[in-house]
Formats: sequence, C-alpha cells, structure tokens
Amino acid sequence: MVLHVATFLTIISLVWIVPPFLLVAGAVLCSKAVETRPSLALRGDKVALLGWALLIYAVLTFIYFYKTTGGASSVGIVDGQYVSKYKDHVIRVITEGEYRMFPDLWTRVTSAWIGMMAVFCARSFSLPQVFRSELKG
Repeated sequence: MVLHVATFLTIISLVWIVPPFLLVAGAVLCSKAVETRPSLALRGDKVALLGWALLIYAVLTFIYFYKTTGGASSVGIVDGQYVSKYKDHVIRVITEGEYRMFPDLWTRVTSAWIGMMAVFCARSFSLPQVFRSELKG
C-alpha cells in the first residue's frame, strides 16, 4: 500500500511492482496448498468488506487510467513529439506531463490490484486444523 500511496506523490517505476506481486502470488499459492477444503462462500466480516471496497477502488482506478490515457498501452516519442500508443499504433499527441505520468498511472493501477489481492489472500488464509490445535494446547 505504501507503493500505491507513493504514486500520488512522485513517479514510481513499474519495476517496483514485480517484487510485491511475486510475494502476493506466492502467498496465495502457499495458502491454497495448506487449505484442506477450498471455500467459495462469500464472507461478510470486516476484512472481506475491506477487500470488496479495494476491489471497487481497483476497478475505478483502472477506469480512470483507461479514460485518462484513451486506452493507450504505452507512450513514446515520434518525430520529436510525445505520443500515446496502443501497440505500435499512435493514438494521439500528448503533453510532456502526460508522457512522464504514464508509468506512474500504470504503477497506481497495478498496486491497487495487488492491494486488493493481498487483502483477499490474507482473508482466505487459514492454518490447517493440526496447527491450530497445537497452538491452543
């Protein structure tokens, strides 16, 4: 979440998203490996509600990104002008500020999704019954 907040204050490279994403993905795999029976039931506790709120926030952040960039997947400099592109197709000419903000927007969107995934992962993680009984007694 610190990374996500930092995207509002400064420009953060998308490279900083890779380690948190790998950690969350590893936590999900580990939690599913120790889970005895997967549960698909919707839960209504505070942590689950926080996860749903973060899911809505992540979707809204993606919509904002899409509307702001016009669906661009990258930016570049073509003939001395800053442009937004989808694959190799130039969508439009953009300002230098938009050019510099593009990586930060991607990082913000990605970190919002990672935050939501982390909350749901933490909510779904539970210790196996064997470990729970050892901790109690």
